[in-house]
Amino acid sequence: MIQKLRISNFALIEDLDLDLNTGFTVLTGETGSGKSILLNAFALLLGERAHTNHVGPFGKKAIVEAQLNASPNDQLFFSANNLDYDQTILVRREIVRDGKSRAFINDSPVALAMLKTFSAAKLMIHSQYNTFELKSKVKQLELYDLLSGNESKAKEFSNLYDNFNDFSEQLESLKNKFKKQNQDRDYNTFLKNEIDGLKLYDIDYEELEGELFKLDNAEDIRNILGEVSEFTEDGGAYAQVKSFIYRLEKLGTKDQSLKDLLDRLRSLEDELGQVTSEASYYIDSIEVDTDKKEHLTRQWDEFNRLLIKHNLSNQKELILFLEHLAQNENNLHELAQEIREMELEYKTLEATLIQSAKKLHASRLEKREKITENLQSDLIKLKLKDTKLDFQINKTELKRTGISDLSMLFSANKGFEMIEIENAASGGELSRLMLALLKQISELKKMPSILFDEIDSGVSGDVADKIGVLLHKMGMTTQLLVISHLPQVASKASAHLVVEKKQGAERTNTYVRRLSKEDRVHEIARLMSGEDVTNAALATAKLLMK
Repeated sequence: MIQKLRISNFALIEDLDLDLNTGFTVLTGETGSGKSILLNAFALLLGERAHTNHVGPFGKKAIVEAQLNASPNDQLFFSANNLDYDQTILVRREIVRDGKSRAFINDSPVALAMLKTFSAAKLMIHSQYNTFELKSKVKQLELYDLLSGNESKAKEFSNLYDNFNDFSEQLESLKNKFKKQNQDRDYNTFLKNEIDGLKLYDIDYEELEGELFKLDNAEDIRNILGEVSEFTEDGGAYAQVKSFIYRLEKLGTKDQSLKDLLDRLRSLEDELGQVTSEASYYIDSIEVDTDKKEHLTRQWDEFNRLLIKHNLSNQKELILFLEHLAQNENNLHELAQEIREMELEYKTLEATLIQSAKKLHASRLEKREKITENLQSDLIKLKLKDTKLDFQINKTELKRTGISDLSMLFSANKGFEMIEIENAASGGELSRLMLALLKQISELKKMPSILFDEIDSGVSGDVADKIGVLLHKMGMTTQLLVISHLPQVASKASAHLVVEKKQGAERTNTYVRRLSKEDRVHEIARLMSGEDVTNAALATAKLLMK
């Protein structure tokens, strides 16, 4: 339970240090006094979103802190999350003016999700607006799962359903990818066959280009090299060089420079001899084959056409492109295999999901009569003795909540058939039904602390008195904090806090004050008669408190 609540610079509260009792504590105050500020403070400890308007004018940040006594299960939570454990636990939120906030458990910074997980097992808040959620089919099922002990099963199923949907989307995405690639398959095969015709791994197109050049220029090459081959004829360049060498050797060479020149002439003689020989060999190798020339020309033109078509520069790039097309073909086969495997897994997951949905549905049905009986008993105590309540649970198509279609059926008056509660119950009836539901839920979950914000909305008189009695009984096992405007409810509390707004010299502040027995009588009388408290109201307040 919550032992202390400390608030600093939060909205209109400058500084508050409040000891909280066990049992049923009521909070009253005039409209606009700041009761909603306390509600927002508790909501922050549950991990709700922080707003910049939470930070008051008394400093740079707002602080809300609760001191709790530990329960036996807390040590496991602290150990699992590597937190310092103590019998006294501090939960704190700090909000700075830019809206950023930090969360702490025993002075250790924690993620907001961890704070939510921890606080959700410690405190339940019910706002007056939550009552109208009973008209929501989704909320009805959530409440029923809480009552039937299926909350964790329902959450596990929704996670299983989400995972199945994610898997389904992945499978569908792969199928679409395969469909697109398969549509491109024929064209890619055409491109591959087209390039395969070039025989890129067997033909060197640089060599082919050289051979084609040789055939295209055969006559000119013959003429030029024919003149080169004449170097060795009489009077040719070779004969002249040879003559120069002979004459110099005959003359004799005593000068070193002349010797060097003679050596170079001898080298020139050798080179000219080789050039002449190779030129003659090249001329002999030229065979003008018209058919071969046409064949090579077609090959070369096709090679260049495909280079241009695919915006490539050379044979190496064309080979890489061909390998890419081949890889696409392999990928398509691999993709088809992956889809077949995923389809098998899909069937397994679907069967598991359906089986899980059936088990959840059966578990919901199992507790129906007991839940109805318990609620009926509490509704009678809340002066709804002729009320009939039932949960109609039918099978429906598979969805995130399972295969259960739940309708809460309600009739508040004798002789009237039950119809769906969203069409049957008044505001006061909804409030009493929600109180009965929350009573059952808190007992099942063994909730240490509950905050009710005007759970008595829409009722008065003897009904309000019955609500007060039920809240007092709940307070015997649970710490209850109840915001109320009804004297019948307030009179049944074990402790009474009043929220007051006071105008200071510079600003308005909100305070929370614990009332003595005498002050309680006056406050309960004020709830009946307003600011001008009459003797009759005071007398009635005393009677109510007895």
